[in-house]
Amino acid sequence: MSATIEYVRFDADDPAALTAHREQLVALLRERYGDGFQGAHLAQFEDGTVMDLIIWSSAAVAERAAKEMPTDPRAQGFFSRIGTVHEMRHAQVLHTA
Repeated sequence: MSATIEYVRFDADDPAALTAHREQLVALLRERYGDGFQGAHLAQFEDGTVMDLIIWSSAAVAERAAKEMPTDPRAQGFFSRIGTVHEMRHAQVLHTA
């Protein structure tokens, strides 16, 4: 089974506040999904939208987290800052260097 990349592009009402809650979210992902959570990057595009890029051990773990995390009360500091989600996709990793 190969890793899965989760790509989400969204609006954030306050990117600084969103970023302030990031470490708490990452700690929760590590606690909840263990080795299933392999890493994450948060970035902002020139148009102001935000990209969250998360690496999961499998598509099954990625899909489970996508369903569970937005409603987890401990993650609301992060998810409450997300506005419109423009795109969310999962992709299987073919090669890592």
